Amino acid sequence: MDLTARLRSWTYRRQRLGRLGGGPLETLCDIIAVYSTHPSAPLTLLPRCASLAADEFRSMEQQRDVVRITAMRGSSFMVPTRTAATIFAAAGVPPAQLARRLQYGGLDVEAYTRLTPKVLECCSTPITPAELRRCAASNEDVYFVARMLAREGRILRIGASLRTDQLKYVATEAWLGHPIEAVDPGQALEWLAGEYLRAFGPARVSDFAWWAGAPRRSALAACARLDTVERDGLLLLAAEQDAFDAVEPLDPAAVEVLPKWDSYTMAYAPDGRQRLVDDAFLGRAYTSVEGSPGATAGDGLPLVLRSGRAVAIWSHRFDGQRLSVTVAPFEGQQLPNSAFDAVGQLLSASTIDVTTGQT
Repeated sequence: MDLTARLRSWTYRRQRLGRLGGGPLETLCDIIAVYSTHPSAPLTLLPRCASLAADEFRSMEQQRDVVRITAMRGSSFMVPTRTAATIFAAAGVPPAQLARRLQYGGLDVEAYTRLTPKVLECCSTPITPAELRRCAASNEDVYFVARMLAREGRILRIGASLRTDQLKYVATEAWLGHPIEAVDPGQALEWLAGEYLRAFGPARVSDFAWWAGAPRRSALAACARLDTVERDGLLLLAAEQDAFDAVEPLDPAAVEVLPKWDSYTMAYAPDGRQRLVDDAFLGRAYTSVEGSPGATAGDGLPLVLRSGRAVAIWSHRFDGQRLSVTVAPFEGQQLPNSAFDAVGQLLSASTIDVTTGQT
C-alpha cells in the first residue's frame, strides 16, 4: 500500500468505522468527542458502534455519562463526562473571547454578573429557553446569559430528539452534583494531543492545531512532549508504529454513511484531508469559503465512504415519519440503498426513500 492508502486503512479502523467499536460510550471515548448537534451526534456513532438504539443513545445523557460542552474551535461537543474537564481545559473558550461575545450580544459585564445567579437558579432543573424567560421574569436577554454560561461550563445543554436539537438548559452543579473541575491547561492540551494522535494520527502538528483550535505554538509544544516518530512529515505515536506498518487493506466493498460534521471529516486542516477524500472532490465534500472559489472551509458535509474513501455526498429530510435521502455520487458510483437502513431505523423513520441526484 502507498502511504495514503495506509493512512486511510489505519484511520478507518482507529475511528472504529465498520462498526468496530463497542457500546456508544466506549466508542465515544475511542474517538474523543462528537459534534453535539443532532442528528450529527447519533449518526457519527452509528457506523462505529457494534449496535446502537435510540434509547441507548438518549440514556447516556440521562445517566450523566456524557455532557455537552464548548470545546474544540469554540463548537459544542458531546464528550464523556469523565474526560470533560480535561477537554474543556484544553480547548474551552478563553475568558477574553467570552468578554468579546458579551459585547457582541449587547450585554455588559455588570448586567451579566447581575443576571447570572437568577439564571442559574432557574436552571436548577432542565428548562427550555421559553421556560427560562418566564422564570426569570426579566426584559433582559436571559437566554443569551444562559448560552454564555454554557460557554463557561456553568450550564449544560440536554437534548431529547435525535433528529434535531431541542435543547434544555441546566446548571452544571445541579445536573452533575459538582462543577467542571479545574485542570491545568498545559497538561490538558498535552493529553488532548496524545488522544488526537491515537484517534486520528498519523497527522501533522498543523492538523492537531486546526482540530483543537489551539495556537500553533501551543500545539507544537504539546506534541513535542509526546513519544512520537515521523512518517513523511506526519507524527505517529511511537508505540503504534509496528501496528501501523502491518495494517491490512480495507474491504473494497465496505460502505459507510457519515453525517455532517462527522469526527473523521472534521479531523484535519483543509490541506490535509487526502486520506479521506481525493483533492478533486474536496469542494464537494466540504463547504466553500465565500469569495474564494476552490477553497474549502471546515464544515464537512454528509458523506458516503466506499473502502474508507469519500465517493458521494447525501442529504436528508423528514416528511412526518418518512425519511427522504438524496445521494450525489462523485464519479457515477452505484451505492446500495440499504446503506441508509440503519440511519432510518435509528431516527425512527417509518419508510425510507433513496434517490440519486443533486444535493
